[in-house]
Amino acid sequence: MLKKINFKRWLSVLLAAIFVVPVVLSLFGVISIRNVLTDSMSPRIQPGDVVVSANWIKPTLNDVAIYHQKSIDGTLTQDVVHRVITRTAEGVYQFKGDHNATMDALSVPSSDVVGTVFLKIPGLGNLFNLTGFLFLVLVVGGIWLLVYGIKKLRQ
Repeated sequence: MLKKINFKRWLSVLLAAIFVVPVVLSLFGVISIRNVLTDSMSPRIQPGDVVVSANWIKPTLNDVAIYHQKSIDGTLTQDVVHRVITRTAEGVYQFKGDHNATMDALSVPSSDVVGTVFLKIPGLGNLFNLTGFLFLVLVVGGIWLLVYGIKKLRQ
């Protein structure tokens, strides 16, 4: 019985760390977590994938990075995950999606580059829409019912 309690305790600590540590790092600006919405980076990064960037690392040529896309008047429109195709000595970047035929229209100053992508979690972003959420609820509910049923049968 003691081993079961210790295992459950360690498992709960591990799961809490897996969920809490990225949130804290994101709140302090160490990392950025983004859900990819388009196929502009396919086949490597698909819609519904979640990417994580290291915000202290400025990207170099051919790195995949996140940057703040702004309109011509300077208003932030969205964050974009694309590949660096050029970088000038002044720190101005040009980006292009792997699936796009042309590079992005506007140059990006270094101040608008968020960080370099170092992790991709396939499909995780699909849980953040209604269908994915319902699927998650059904799976978690089904597992809970299965465990509950097995416990009742053992009694």
